[in-house]
Amino acid sequence: MLRWSSAENGTDADLTAVAAGEGDVGLDHGDALVRFASATTTDDDFELAASREALVAETDEAFMVDAAAVAANFEMMTRLADGTGAAMPAAAVESQAKISQAYGVADLTSQR
Repeated sequence: MLRWSSAENGTDADLTAVAAGEGDVGLDHGDALVRFASATTTDDDFELAASREALVAETDEAFMVDAAAVAANFEMMTRLADGTGAAMPAAAVESQAKISQAYGVADLTSQR
């Protein structure tokens, strides 16, 4: 979705930096967004609070709420797909595998 939305908005997002969780991702407020997004995937309540506060300080509360809603939506979509046993079409699985490998996502460990 980030690849699509950045193309639609004429923004050159560096998905490699996004996947790495560091570096210039090429988005406004990119460092704060990556920090916040990364914190939403951990059990570190202190880092989550600190990253949320940093994002609000750099942008505003409404921006942070939107970012949190996006993170929550991704979590919801994953749980919904897992819970219903939804299967991706073979072509989509193949395409996603290539993208995951290219950006190093395949090397990340799930918290599940």
